[in-house]
Amino acid sequence: MSAASLGAVQFDIRRRAEKCLSDEVAQGSLVVVHYNVIGGVRGKSGVSLAITDPLRKFLKQDANIDTSSDDIHKFSFTADAGGNYAVCFVNGNDKPVRVMLDFKHGVEAKDYTEVAKREHLMPVEKELRKMEDTVDEIHREMLYMREREATMRNTNESTNSRVLWFSFFSIVVLLGMGVWQVMYLKKFFKSKKLI
Repeated sequence: MSAASLGAVQFDIRRRAEKCLSDEVAQGSLVVVHYNVIGGVRGKSGVSLAITDPLRKFLKQDANIDTSSDDIHKFSFTADAGGNYAVCFVNGNDKPVRVMLDFKHGVEAKDYTEVAKREHLMPVEKELRKMEDTVDEIHREMLYMREREATMRNTNESTNSRVLWFSFFSIVVLLGMGVWQVMYLKKFFKSKKLI
């Protein structure tokens, strides 16, 4: 079964253009990327690929994707840090090209057929393992969301507190300026003998 049939994305890249796609990946997640240049001339495609982590460090570079066979290129890694991982394609040709990309992470990146063979699991056990991993991933995401919500709440409360204190400070400054202006004008008019 090819990666193109598993829900991969196909898109066109204009001549001499770049297209990047990114996805947020949790720390420690398995990431599997399948890619290829579809159609066109066999051999060196003139299309380059770069996969970067959230810190913009290159994880994979393929300067000239080889299309001499129908094999789909595969690259897998474990995410060292959580954040946006980007896959960028640059078309160095004078004509548009079509690219196939399949970017999977977490449970969907795991090959449960291999796990079933290695651990001698029955089909029902394999599906149960997949469901268990899916529930674990959902639980991790819920904990992550709870953590982010707490961080955002703290930031929001801190900002509200600062705005409140700034408002009080502004009122005190305005009242002080008003009192000073009244006293100054009173002194000015007394010196001019208008009062």
